Amino acid sequence: MSVPIRDVLVVHPNAGRRAALASALPSCRVVAVESKSEAAFRMADAAPALIIAPPDDARLFLRQVADSAPDALRVFLCSKSDPAGLAELIQSAAEGHVFSVLDEALSGPELGRTLSHLLQHQGSASISVPPASHAVFFTLNEQAYEARCSEVGNFGATLLLPGELPLTAFPPGSTLEAVRIEREGQLLFKTPWAHVQRALRVHDESGDHVRLGISWATALHPPPPVPGVTMEAQSEVVATLRKALRREAILWLQRVNDPSVQLRLEAPVVDMVEEVAVLRGRSSGMMEGLAGDELDLLFEMGGQSYSGVCNLLVNDADGQLVVHVPRSLVIRNWRSLPRFRPGPEHRFLVSFRAPFTGHDTTRAVLDMSVGGLSFPFDASNEILPAGARLDASLMLPDGTSTSCLLEVRSVHAMPAEGRNQGGLRPFRAGVRFSGLAQHARDIILRAFMSSRCQAISEGSGVSFHDIWHLMEEARYRFHPDYPFGDESVLGTLEDTHRKVYSTGDLGRCLVYTSDKGLQGQIAAVRIHSRTWLVQHLAVRPGVRRNEHISYELSNLAVELGEVQQDIEFIRYSWRKDNRWPSRRIGWLARALETPGLSFLRHFCYMRLPITPELPPPAEGLPRVRDGVRTDFVWIELHLRDRGELVRVLSEDLLTDEVDLRALSERYKAKGLHRRRRVFVVDGEYAPLAVALCEEGTPGLNLLEKTNAFWLVVPNRNHPQARAAMQALIQRCVEHARERGRPSAIAFVEEEDIEVLESAGFQNLGRFSEWIFHRSMVRRVCELWRSVFERLGGAPAPDWASEEGLE
Repeated sequence: MSVPIRDVLVVHPNAGRRAALASALPSCRVVAVESKSEAAFRMADAAPALIIAPPDDARLFLRQVADSAPDALRVFLCSKSDPAGLAELIQSAAEGHVFSVLDEALSGPELGRTLSHLLQHQGSASISVPPASHAVFFTLNEQAYEARCSEVGNFGATLLLPGELPLTAFPPGSTLEAVRIEREGQLLFKTPWAHVQRALRVHDESGDHVRLGISWATALHPPPPVPGVTMEAQSEVVATLRKALRREAILWLQRVNDPSVQLRLEAPVVDMVEEVAVLRGRSSGMMEGLAGDELDLLFEMGGQSYSGVCNLLVNDADGQLVVHVPRSLVIRNWRSLPRFRPGPEHRFLVSFRAPFTGHDTTRAVLDMSVGGLSFPFDASNEILPAGARLDASLMLPDGTSTSCLLEVRSVHAMPAEGRNQGGLRPFRAGVRFSGLAQHARDIILRAFMSSRCQAISEGSGVSFHDIWHLMEEARYRFHPDYPFGDESVLGTLEDTHRKVYSTGDLGRCLVYTSDKGLQGQIAAVRIHSRTWLVQHLAVRPGVRRNEHISYELSNLAVELGEVQQDIEFIRYSWRKDNRWPSRRIGWLARALETPGLSFLRHFCYMRLPITPELPPPAEGLPRVRDGVRTDFVWIELHLRDRGELVRVLSEDLLTDEVDLRALSERYKAKGLHRRRRVFVVDGEYAPLAVALCEEGTPGLNLLEKTNAFWLVVPNRNHPQARAAMQALIQRCVEHARERGRPSAIAFVEEEDIEVLESAGFQNLGRFSEWIFHRSMVRRVCELWRSVFERLGGAPAPDWASEEGLE
């Protein structure tokens, strides 16, 4: 890749800040000086492409720059709490000087990105537009303004406001909020914020105006949907740091909670010293600190930002630094959907009319997801700012087209890759879909599956008899209601299989095929409104793990849940007495344990066959009634008090969702049944016990989780608690009989086993279940891959035996 080296002049009286600014531009040739007088001599020798300076004496300095380096990009660093500096910049803008302003408090990564973007902006296209037809609306300091747009580019615009407004109302660096540009009532562009670069009073044929130069971000990053996840296992922290170094991520150090001086750690290495992990490197400047001081470590990798606190061990005068590896890392996600690059057999094209130029444009897709795509454009003559709205047509691999609305979410420069661009400025535009037809999403999803593993395909079209035969060969025996050899159950299971997995919305079935035929299968179902249950993994015996069949199937099943934007949680279950999944998945669950985002629990699987010989109902037990809304309120509050928020959210136990009304309608539309009944035994002031009794079409889950019941007992020491549980168990058995179920199934905690056994239930073993939020999917997939990479070449685990993953 060929990257031009640019000369940058940094002027700042603080040595640490000069070093931090130099660190922020590693691909540039930086000269750092202490004073503006020294900078004048430097500019006389060679004109830089970028000049960074503080705001004091800005007007005098800008006059010197105009003479010595007229083509240089001027950037002033000014704190929002510096009134003298802001006043000086306002006066400079009033004299007609053109410059950019950055907040002094920007962190190192943010500063580096912003400066790189400013350099990219040079030479980018901008066009004049008729002010009369382009209205601009924004707010500043909670006051609404309306302006006219006279010029627009990829990274900013020029606005005209009424001349009677004071220039002091628009100081450089101030933030305009909710900026939008409309043409004759049609929305062309919208961004949450933009920054004032300069304000100037001008006069033209239509009168006096305040001309406002503004800039906006190159990406519309939404705030993280959930708080940062904390990685606490030291082995995982060290492994993550080593991975970041392999991927050449830039590491930054700063004093704790003090971004004023951030230094890049060069040539970093992770070492072990007396069984303690340390991070060595050379500082790009002098870090002020003594051994034992705390520092913040920051870096970005794979669409996530990482931060942690470490202790300074060595800080030599020659720049050598040694710090303890942080005890923990806080991770924040910036990407919400997995992306892929379409293969030659899945070619997509996007066509649209550019919003400001009106040019008809067609581009090949670079990468995409079910939520959006990216394509190249030439920033030297095309205007596609982040925030632009496009009416588009997406050409699919089968030659058909579908219309949709696109929102440009980001624009970034593309590498030159050693080619002479001939004045072109190749950029990548990332856009988000709106109003895309479901059949187009299905085609994108199939292309996504092919890009992940070409041996995996949809299983909805595969004969269920073939899948059932594979599961029998794989010794997938834990489905007591559907024994192998009983042909009477196959019709029911096949009908459920077809209805659930042909839709994609309720579930997905994936099969792995080779030249030897069907080798493995897995399924996933929307067991609750926001939860994706991964289930029924089966791999043909004798297949070795180095083919990664188990990994590929389970990983893709999780990602197919992630691509559905209304899925918030992923759910796994496995037998506790199977050592392989208990160790591996259990290790994942414990390593990634995050309160509020994940939930690991254990339960016993209790089953009672429904036969005519069932004993008559016991007498003298408390009355059982159906639950009502006040009971639903109690259930939610009780589980929240127990710290089971993830359970509340993932199992539709919010007050308005307990009866699964919305989920029931979804299943009903496909000819399937899904519901929840609630049975209650009352105490003096609150329920003594509650049963959550699930209902579902047979075969949604072979363990029949969708036809089992759970007990919620707030106080097992209550003298009437046992009788209340017996009454609920008896009612749930009656309910199963009424529905024609072959058995009654209960998932209970260990202390409740004896009560169930006294009612005739059999204990068929302990299970573990792990539920985690979608924000953890990237980390889960990364660690899951590392498990298989470390065990590569060993015989595959018996995943689908009766002790395996359900």
